[in-house]
Amino acid sequence: MEKNEVKKYLLKNKELMAKFSHYVSGNLYYNVQIEDNVFQFPIETIEADYIEPFEQGEDERQVIVLSSDLGTTSFESEIKASFLNR
Repeated sequence: MEKNEVKKYLLKNKELMAKFSHYVSGNLYYNVQIEDNVFQFPIETIEADYIEPFEQGEDERQVIVLSSDLGTTSFESEIKASFLNR
């Protein structure tokens, strides 16, 4: 099934649920089972990740900037798969 076919399938099947799989390197991963295939969708949560230079007498520090479109979004263990179509 190609990418566009998956998107169409998700839009048609509004009751299909996606299940949270794991979080790694700033991405949440949700799995959706369509027929005999499992498709995985990453959701980025980090907009920037960098090392901030240190000032005199301070150690350098890592800065993580959360994605601005997260807002107060809650990520549930199961969500409607059609929500992943963005």
